Amino acid sequence: MRFLQTFLAFVWMTSPLMVRGQYSSDSRGSFLAEEKPVSDYFEKVDDRSFYQQQRIHGLKSELNNYSSRLHTLQQRFDQIFYGLSSQGKHSTPFELSNSPQKPIYQQRTYESNYSTPGTFTPSPTPRSVPQSVPQEFQKQQPVRSQTNQLAFSVDAPGKYSKEGKVASLFDPEQASRESLGGYLVISPGFSIPFKTHEGDPSVYKSRHREYDPGVSVNIAGGLEKNPFRVGLGVSYKRHSLDDSSYEVIGGPDPISGHSQTVAGYLDLGLRTPIASSLDAYMGVGLGYYLSLIEDPRKRKDHGFFATGSLGLAWNVTDLIALRFGYRYLHEDEVPSHVAELGLNFDF
Repeated sequence: MRFLQTFLAFVWMTSPLMVRGQYSSDSRGSFLAEEKPVSDYFEKVDDRSFYQQQRIHGLKSELNNYSSRLHTLQQRFDQIFYGLSSQGKHSTPFELSNSPQKPIYQQRTYESNYSTPGTFTPSPTPRSVPQSVPQEFQKQQPVRSQTNQLAFSVDAPGKYSKEGKVASLFDPEQASRESLGGYLVISPGFSIPFKTHEGDPSVYKSRHREYDPGVSVNIAGGLEKNPFRVGLGVSYKRHSLDDSSYEVIGGPDPISGHSQTVAGYLDLGLRTPIASSLDAYMGVGLGYYLSLIEDPRKRKDHGFFATGSLGLAWNVTDLIALRFGYRYLHEDEVPSHVAELGLNFDF
């Protein structure tokens, strides 16, 4: 009985020490299990400072990259929607021209001559200490993110300026000319005939026909792709007989009358700019004509029709041009030279 009492008293007195030892053992184990940060492995203060400078330099580079992307996005937004360019100087707020350099150490005399007491024995496998910054913290060139890039490029080859200011990234007039469009030309003119039908007064039933200048109207329309155009045209002109015209039936008698011609043709043309608002044009047309002639008897004439034109066009607006030029009209009864003044409409 006394032995049992003695054993219980011993257990009661030693239990706090056992608990404290267990707590100390657990605390030490958890402390050893924790991983020390990388910066604690630097032996020299300069190495640790260089490591911190590298981290700060990397953070500045990331901020510059982020700020540059914001600046580029604003500039592209202005270029796309307003045709402007930002003039701000905030694209890279940090200066990165001077990057931190790792210090170079020279071995000192007292370090090489220092020796430990003879009783000290170095460990056969000394703990290695990193002498350089970990690879993941080394300086790297910033990589632009590809996730926020626009789906198209806004760096157009040219900018369209109006009144000294950038109005658009493209010239609407040039774009309209290079695309497929339509045209309509209305050209009234003054027609001058050059052919005379000679008559012989000594021959029975012969006529001498000479025509006065008249009027003409030419209308053509079709498709245009700079600088070529193709379409269909219609031409009309009217001339009256000159007072010198006569008819021989037994004797020469003066006659009067007129000639009207309507023609349809395939219109082929070329138009090219020679100045800022001035174009040169030329064209040909091939088709068929029908003439109604009264000299003084009424008759009809028809056959092959041809026309050719050239001149200048002054662009009043992007869609309207004033034309002045020359046209040749070929037919059998009254071929003529025409001076035209008309309008050109582009669609």
